[in-house]
Amino acid sequence: MMKMAMISTYTLQVQSGQPFAVTLDANPTTGYQWALSNSVDETFLFLQSSEFVPPSQPARIGQGGQQRFTFRALRRGVTSLSFKYCRPWEPSDCASFVFYVVTVV
Repeated sequence: MMKMAMISTYTLQVQSGQPFAVTLDANPTTGYQWALSNSVDETFLFLQSSEFVPPSQPARIGQGGQQRFTFRALRRGVTSLSFKYCRPWEPSDCASFVFYVVTVV
């Protein structure tokens, strides 16, 4: 039985020259990880970092957190970001996809 992946689309407006973050709910204990599903258009954006952020309260075994991708907006224009939530050993069986249309002003 084939699972249906969840697909979400959002818009962002960010300031040229400024950093901004995309934060996605994640739980690495399930084996799933967020990753960029397409290359970043380096004309408009630069990926500064990607990190897992655990919850602020005392962590419990198996508890999720968030994956934070920090970018810097380089110049005005419109571009996109796409992320996939997959298990690295099962790249064709992703649980979620998230797309952002990013307008740099």
